[in-house]
Amino acid sequence: MAKLRLALGPLLLVGLLGLTVAASAELDAGEWSKIDIPTEGKSGGWVLAPDSDIQRLSQAIDGTLYAYRVEGASHHLMKSTDGGGTWSETGYEGGPIADIACSRLDANTIYLTDGSHVYKSIDGGISFYRIGDDISPALDANESITCLDVSYDNSGDPVIFIGTADTDAGHFGSVYYLAEAYFGARWTDLMAGDYDVYSIAGSPDFDQAPQIIALVTDETHTYIISSHGAAGDWPQRLELLENSTDSFAATAASKICFPAYFDGIFELFVGVSAGGDGGVYQVNQGVAIDLGLDADVISLALAGEVGHTFFLAGGTAGEVWYANYGEGWNSSQKAPSGDGPVYVALAPDFAHSGLSYAATSGTESAFSVSRDGGATWNQTGLIDTEISDIVDLAPSPSYHQDNTLFMLTSGSQQSLWRSSDGGVSWERLYSGALADVDNIERVALPPHYDEGNQVVFIAGSSNGSPAIWKSTDNGQSFTCRIAPFPIDAWAVADENSLFIASYDGSNGLVYRTINSGLTYSEGVVVDSQFLNSIALSPNYATDGTMLVGSVDGWVYWSDDYGASFDALGEPLPELITGSDSNRVTVAFDPEFSDNGTVYAASHCHKTTAGDSSAIYRFIIGKSDDWDEIESLAGGVIDQLVVSAEGTLYAANSQADGGMERCLNPGFPLGPTFETVTRGLADGATLTGLWLVEHQLWSFDSSHTRLMSYYDSLSQPVVLTSPSDEAPGVGLLTNGTVSNVSLDWETLSGATEYEWQLNYNTDFSSVPAGFEGTSGASSAHLPNLSPATTYYWRVRVTAPVLSPWSEKWSFTTSLGSEATAPELESPAAGAVGVSASPIFQWSAIAGADGYELVVSTRAAFDNPTILKTDSYALPSNAWQCNVNLNYDTTYYWRVRAVNGNTHSAWSAVGAFTTESAPSLGSGIIAEASPPPQPPTSDWFEWLTPAGGIMFLVFMVVMAVMLIAMVILVIKVSKL
Repeated sequence: MAKLRLALGPLLLVGLLGLTVAASAELDAGEWSKIDIPTEGKSGGWVLAPDSDIQRLSQAIDGTLYAYRVEGASHHLMKSTDGGGTWSETGYEGGPIADIACSRLDANTIYLTDGSHVYKSIDGGISFYRIGDDISPALDANESITCLDVSYDNSGDPVIFIGTADTDAGHFGSVYYLAEAYFGARWTDLMAGDYDVYSIAGSPDFDQAPQIIALVTDETHTYIISSHGAAGDWPQRLELLENSTDSFAATAASKICFPAYFDGIFELFVGVSAGGDGGVYQVNQGVAIDLGLDADVISLALAGEVGHTFFLAGGTAGEVWYANYGEGWNSSQKAPSGDGPVYVALAPDFAHSGLSYAATSGTESAFSVSRDGGATWNQTGLIDTEISDIVDLAPSPSYHQDNTLFMLTSGSQQSLWRSSDGGVSWERLYSGALADVDNIERVALPPHYDEGNQVVFIAGSSNGSPAIWKSTDNGQSFTCRIAPFPIDAWAVADENSLFIASYDGSNGLVYRTINSGLTYSEGVVVDSQFLNSIALSPNYATDGTMLVGSVDGWVYWSDDYGASFDALGEPLPELITGSDSNRVTVAFDPEFSDNGTVYAASHCHKTTAGDSSAIYRFIIGKSDDWDEIESLAGGVIDQLVVSAEGTLYAANSQADGGMERCLNPGFPLGPTFETVTRGLADGATLTGLWLVEHQLWSFDSSHTRLMSYYDSLSQPVVLTSPSDEAPGVGLLTNGTVSNVSLDWETLSGATEYEWQLNYNTDFSSVPAGFEGTSGASSAHLPNLSPATTYYWRVRVTAPVLSPWSEKWSFTTSLGSEATAPELESPAAGAVGVSASPIFQWSAIAGADGYELVVSTRAAFDNPTILKTDSYALPSNAWQCNVNLNYDTTYYWRVRAVNGNTHSAWSAVGAFTTESAPSLGSGIIAEASPPPQPPTSDWFEWLTPAGGIMFLVFMVVMAVMLIAMVILVIKVSKL
């Protein structure tokens, strides 16, 4: 067993990480990187805002959101330009904000009141200034501004309206206006009558037909009153509930809302809070209609026209309701967190997106978002909670396609979070602040979770009983089912099947459910103690194999889908005498179906100082006992996982313990382990370990950080040059081959490579000088022997090891231009050369043979003689065994060969064959030889065409022979 320790330190990364994640979640290959989690304050975009209440939600015409955040005695106006995902503080420095009004014409213009003054910003909240003269002297001691609105006259100049209320019985507020554009303009009392005013608005067509509308109370009844212009003429008084026995006095109200396409007809909607007697009302041409929501309403938002209107209403105690006009009201299936007043708004594109917003007060208050018209809400910002620990994590099995993470945290409440961009932004889906949720302890996804199967499981307790919740819509909504036993460990087999480990006081049992917790199988006894972990085999669906680790050192397995369990070997030893805990975590080798290999780590949780953990291997059907492959003195293995390629990882939950990494845990002669701490802060303590493909996550509990490690180096180096089995590599000089370089592709995150060279494929012993390191993706080799085959391989050695590459080979050159054979005979330019010449050239040391090419063309593209490959000549001379054409110029060249290598070609020689012999007296001239095809031996030209030529030749010769015989006979008779 080998061990390599890698210290924390800055190293230069070579290459770029090819990972599809969002910008702030990008990872450095080969080192731990911090993944953003919800954080409070400016640096975290105010996702968390502990001890805050959120009120007075308002929206500018461009969708920018403003909200009032109360934190103790501090008052802040918050702003979001990304739909509430992140927030920033504006330049407001006043007191409690009673109302906010955004301009209908300019997105950067907003007004607000602190109850005594009105402030304006024209730069989107960067700065504020007070408008008009001080209205405070005109108000009674207990009178304050309750509502605010801004309209624009036909010149486009703003007209500001405020309403006031007096808390003393029998004393009332009024309506004031300010024509802001006029020099020296002051607040003017419009003499609305003896009313307290809780909502005010200018009509949508104020620039054409000015109309001021207010919801008021005389401390007995509640009315809508209106005035045309600013003359103090209030001709209309509409009682919301005409029956005095059912009358009520409003204590608060929503903003007055108008339907789309307002055309001057007096029609509006308003929500009222009146000590339990409130509701939502429609006022139409002097008639008030109760829309049937029997509850106090503090805010109201609507979209659409009259008769086709969608309503969203916020209550005073954390309630949200939604309805279509003429239909009943629905309470949110999953309400926003927070038990105080709820302020609601609809996104400008609500008709298409269904996007709604809510701001709440009280315990776990927050800004929440709904994407389904108010049915379910997720918290995205200004959340009144803290994160002190990460309890569990569930990365999507298709993470590198959807970048989805589910994270369970504890703090002021347990909270379930989801990120769809790799941690750039988070939404809280569920929490202990919701009704019927005591706590949440676990989260898991089925193995085939993806865009078409977004099932999420969480486990904890509800109303004092163990419970499992299931979501089929990616965590938007959950269905709770009470479990009949505590949940100590679990494994999710598919979107409906789970295995649950539980202890009944006497035995550790495993239960199975195939209907998401609706019913369970009878518990199977596994151990007499608690069970610590469950793992399913890579091919569980077909082989039904699973492992269970106990808290007393035992490992059990089942190959019948959990119907029965058997112990594997003896219990793993307690590495510290007297330790009272020997918790075991288990994992399968990815090739388990073929090799039967499983892994376990003992003593997973530290109980006494100096406790240690070890990692073991067992081969089912072969091993009798567990084989220790790694021991960590003082270490605490918290979790064990194995990648699809077989790399084993283990989190060491000890300060500065880091992560154990082993590329070859199944290696029989002792695997090599490395400790990875690069990128971790001093004192980091990793807890838990989760893996998807080559990316891992763990929680640094010492610094409350989610960390991720992208192991690009678990892949082998890809070799590029010399190509595999390349011949003739290098340049032969003075008997040795030089100028040979090895090249390979850069591996992301690698800072150092190791290369090796050998005469064979066994690299257990490497000759001196045949290995080295390189900081680049190439290495220059020492001088090599000529005509020799070498094998080579490469791996990464820093910041961590990679697997060795494939083993490639090349053969060095036999020679160069200078050492190519020299042609001797026929001599260059020779004339009258025999038609069957002897070819001869200089010998080359080390050559096994020679290749000869003869052609009538200097380009050698139509060779007459081709002695190559298996027809190469054994020596440096050859008697031509075919007759060349007479009186023909031929070109020839030679090179030496040895195995897979060869020298350069010789210079090209040329010669001309002799002329055909002339006929002598009484002598029959020898027939000229027929043209010969290209050949390497006499039989090579016996192709079908060559055979025909041969037959023709033989027929001609036979005819000539017969003619000569006849002639001789005739002559003899004479």
